[in-house]
Amino acid sequence: MKAAVIDRFGGPEEIYYTDIEKPVPGPDEVLVRNVYIGVGKPDYIMRSGICPFLEAKPPKLVVGNECAGIVEAVGSDVKGIEPGMQVCINSGLGYGAYAEYIAVPQKFVTVFPDEFPLKYAPGFLNYMVAYALLNEIGRGTDGKSIYIYGAAGGVGTAVIQTALLQGIEVIASASSQEKCDYIKSLGAQCVFNHKEQDAKEVIMDYTRGRGVDLIFDQLVGRRFASQFEYLADFGMIVIYNWLDGSPELDQLDTIIKQSSHASAVRSFSFHIYDDKPERLAKIRKICMDRIISGEIKPHFYMDLPLSEARKAHELMDGLQIMGKLILHVEE
Repeated sequence: MKAAVIDRFGGPEEIYYTDIEKPVPGPDEVLVRNVYIGVGKPDYIMRSGICPFLEAKPPKLVVGNECAGIVEAVGSDVKGIEPGMQVCINSGLGYGAYAEYIAVPQKFVTVFPDEFPLKYAPGFLNYMVAYALLNEIGRGTDGKSIYIYGAAGGVGTAVIQTALLQGIEVIASASSQEKCDYIKSLGAQCVFNHKEQDAKEVIMDYTRGRGVDLIFDQLVGRRFASQFEYLADFGMIVIYNWLDGSPELDQLDTIIKQSSHASAVRSFSFHIYDDKPERLAKIRKICMDRIISGEIKPHFYMDLPLSEARKAHELMDGLQIMGKLILHVEE
């Protein structure tokens, strides 16, 4: 079968399209014939070699964390999943999705009803992440407003749509006018270019000095501490990625100095739900129902063939994506 693999960690240039052996499902595994494959930041983290949860190593390590397709076969211990069903896989393993076929443990497989468009499935995890960020991870604040930096990608788009659906005010930023226009088209109430405008100045002016309740930070890095300056009382910074590395400061000391505002920091990985199937099932059903009903409609940036996986990563690393980028398996 065909797959997009790497022989060593690094940039998009390490990805190549080749033939590898088709997997055979184990007793507790499901074999899926992929149709659509999602491209996202977890793939960047895996490809770069900085994923803390990655157990497999190159060479010929198949890239990819999420995919959707049709069940081809199931292992002897698998219950409730049968050949012919349409499913989505968020592997939890961090690899294996950029291929014509994938075999994973049943716990990583979600069955979708026939009325759910399969093309939406690879980006489905973004909406589960968005729901968790807003309704579970961000609890404890006044919850009236959010700020999300770099909001034009798959997760950012999902957060904006979910927040607006729940009546939460959205402040968002992006790195170009085109991306800002895109975010505005989604309904965000306050949008600015963070390369041209200062976040503190914009946010404090827009909120009339109150600040924002929740900040979703995917970068961290040297700019991390400055965010406390525009956080509202009882506010929280939620770290859901750390693409710029750790902050150059004593984080606890910084939080203590903000004690008069009851500020908080929480870090989040979706792996928190790995051993919480009932909690995960609740989030999954809510998000699935919202998409099936049309309350939320995923946005796509581009649909490329699997053979162009390297190009997809070049677009991702170039910060060009608005919405969700997906790959499809050629017939």
